[in-house]
Amino acid sequence: MARIALNARLLIPGMLEGTGRFTYQCYKRIVMQRPNDEFLLIFDRKPPSQFEFGPNCSSICLLPPARRPWLFDIWFDFAIAWKLKRWRADAFVSADGYLSRRSKIPQLNVIHDINFEHHPEWLPPRYAKHFRTRFPEYARRATKLCTVSEFSKQDISETYGLDSSSISVIPNAPDKSFAPISEKQKAHVRNSVSNGNKYHVFVGSIHPRKNIKGMIEAHKVYCSLGGKSDLVIVGSAMWSDEVIKAENVHWVGRLNDDDLVNTIAAANALLYLPFFEGFGVPIVEAMACGVPVIASNTTSIPEVCGGAEAALVSPSDSNSAAKELLKLENDEVWYNDRVRAGIKRAAEFSWEKSAKLLSMAIDEMLEVK
Repeated sequence: MARIALNARLLIPGMLEGTGRFTYQCYKRIVMQRPNDEFLLIFDRKPPSQFEFGPNCSSICLLPPARRPWLFDIWFDFAIAWKLKRWRADAFVSADGYLSRRSKIPQLNVIHDINFEHHPEWLPPRYAKHFRTRFPEYARRATKLCTVSEFSKQDISETYGLDSSSISVIPNAPDKSFAPISEKQKAHVRNSVSNGNKYHVFVGSIHPRKNIKGMIEAHKVYCSLGGKSDLVIVGSAMWSDEVIKAENVHWVGRLNDDDLVNTIAAANALLYLPFFEGFGVPIVEAMACGVPVIASNTTSIPEVCGGAEAALVSPSDSNSAAKELLKLENDEVWYNDRVRAGIKRAAEFSWEKSAKLLSMAIDEMLEVK
């Protein structure tokens, strides 16, 4: 039996972004998969009742809340280190890239991507500086280092000078709730989010690397070519408000899980043109719903699409994205082919598989001990 502490800082009800969803989906499964181990979820706020994963898992809150760069250091290097020692933990698992630099026990680290190394201008200066200072150390200190795609694996390896063979890939996945819906359901969703009009959808944080301006420009060109669908943007601002008023563009903000599934499933296509992704979870979520994907040809995105996309285009090429949207609209045979290909591709990912990979990585870490 092992005593395994889990960084649960990003398990926040109603606010699970990509890293938070990975944390939730993998943690709840490894707790069930390892009934003989004892787990401790460590929060930086009052532990929510919805994250009670089983009789072999307890929860605590450690202060101060780790929400600013200088508080990250205090929480991980002092509060976490103190608790790990006092609880007599055998290992610490952190799914959001951070480790405790003052703890000597084995630590597993999941770094999802290192976009801040290549584009620090996308973050507030104090965050960019903190990440670029700490994450190379976190990567090298990890007893076991993991990431979510082969792209991120190579990027981390090359940027931080690490042996790529020592880094394990644990991909994201769509939840089982992401599935096609009926035409009647689609009509109901359209009445709610797009004034009854058919639409393309984007899902993600409103952030410079998501290329919101480029996506809206692509939709504008598409409309000028005779395109008939609106654009629905799902997500909230990460650092600053980037809402751009444009014709036939609907900003619906952050949605609860059920509404997110339905809003994706009711779309004609996912328009997803970020400059940088470590994985790109909305891609496999849309595919699972039978929604064709037009996405960027950069970073991890071609790997995740696996050839099942409707098109891969440069995130800076609005004209190409617009033409591909129009092709989907006018070519029913192609559209249906991409629906089938996407569903098949999405089925290759599952949280059960990912949790098993995480459990294997934990075993590897414990063997090093």
